Amino acid sequence: MLTVGQQRIDPLALIAVGALTALAIALSLVVPHALPWALAALAAAGLLVFWAGRWEITVWTWLWVLSYGLLNWPEWEITLAGFFNLTVPRLIFVVALAAFALHFLFHRRRLHFDRGLLWVMLLLAVCVGLSAWATGWTTRIRQPQEIVSAPYYRFLGSIVMPFVMFLLVYNVVRRERQITWALVLVSIYGWFALYTGYLQYAAIRGLPAARMLIWPAYINNPEYGHHFDRARGAFSAAGPQAVFLVLLFYVDLYLLRRVRGTGKAVFAVQALLVPPAIFFTGLRSAYLAFALCGIVWLLWADRRRLGAAKLVFLGLAVLIAVVTLWETLSGTDRMRGGMGQVQPVVARKILVAQTWEMVKRRPFFGVGFGHFVDAQHEMRRDPTSLVGLSGGVLVEHNLFLNMAAEMGLVGVTLTVAVFVLLFRESLRLYRKLPSGASGMLSRSFVILFWIAMVNYLTDAMFRDTLWDVFANGLFWSLAGLVVAYNRLLEPQPLELPPAASAVRR
Repeated sequence: MLTVGQQRIDPLALIAVGALTALAIALSLVVPHALPWALAALAAAGLLVFWAGRWEITVWTWLWVLSYGLLNWPEWEITLAGFFNLTVPRLIFVVALAAFALHFLFHRRRLHFDRGLLWVMLLLAVCVGLSAWATGWTTRIRQPQEIVSAPYYRFLGSIVMPFVMFLLVYNVVRRERQITWALVLVSIYGWFALYTGYLQYAAIRGLPAARMLIWPAYINNPEYGHHFDRARGAFSAAGPQAVFLVLLFYVDLYLLRRVRGTGKAVFAVQALLVPPAIFFTGLRSAYLAFALCGIVWLLWADRRRLGAAKLVFLGLAVLIAVVTLWETLSGTDRMRGGMGQVQPVVARKILVAQTWEMVKRRPFFGVGFGHFVDAQHEMRRDPTSLVGLSGGVLVEHNLFLNMAAEMGLVGVTLTVAVFVLLFRESLRLYRKLPSGASGMLSRSFVILFWIAMVNYLTDAMFRDTLWDVFANGLFWSLAGLVVAYNRLLEPQPLELPPAASAVRR
């Protein structure tokens, strides 16, 4: 760590490096052929220690989030009996935890847990965990086909891990440029998402050789996940790709106003490529999210640039396009722009009816977290309905309805409370920031977060987002930034120096 006029060695870092070196030497003496691996591990551990002490620690957050879109390789999965499988993103999460722990240790920082939002998030996680523990961490339905549901996967992957990362980001944010790290890394990964999306669409439209240019190879496996007939990027379904692309477009618009020269051209080109890629996903919910986010952007972030007038003009353009292309839009071929598929709508209506039956049976605590499929299997249903649509079993395609069925009134109340308190935190930050601020930390950044929230909640109205670790990690990591800046800009107690309340640039 540096002081004015001199450099001192942190004894904790020195002890950590010494312990790692001793461990590597001991391992090489006990198992001589492991010496190369021991040296490699020592180098990696030393780099981790140095990173935790000197470099930007929040980069680990974005490496973890974006690894789900690039490094979630099925062939690199380690199966452990009695424990969840280890994948590259999960290993990165563990390494990130170690890096954050070292960061707190080296910088003598304490963990803040001083928000009502944090307590409600903790209560929600505890209630969900207790529900899954009481009703079973796994479930298996063998009729009419074998369906395996994993409540532990949804609990750990989409609740515990994103909430933990939210807490860590909330506690380490100190500088305005940490926003830049987050958004630029999102944009960099965006080029890979666009590359795979365009090639997948080319293959779907009759150019199968385009898949030869896609890497990693598992993306081209039709047995990997579903939505193989859509541009799903590197994910197992089109949902995460669509959520990311909608956010990416507005990230580009935000960065366009804060860079100059070549960077401005790069973000402009990327923004132009995003809307077609959203169309390639074939998700109607993504089209809706893109439009709703556009309304938020034009009415708030762009209101000084005739945002309302632009909104009216775009609305008229969309209306003319719908009338002109009605025959195509009313079709069922999504890759041609058709949005007239009826089966998904019918399936969701049946799911709503089934959810209501579950709520009536167990209104307060639900059927158990992750056990919607179990409860659904016990119900009588028309064999020509869901059986014909989805093989007989279909999970609830709405986050809040799913929480109502699985967690009852308690779960829905806590879930809604989390989002309400989160929005309140962002609104307070918006009001604290000067209207004329033009840096990375500005009212426009808060509006960008509102767009991320609209995007996430719109997606959550049409599918259970607790199956999507990537979307949850991305959203809650951004939320950690917003809530952290709100805390940093709050008036501090009188015994603290005035400089403690300012965000360091």
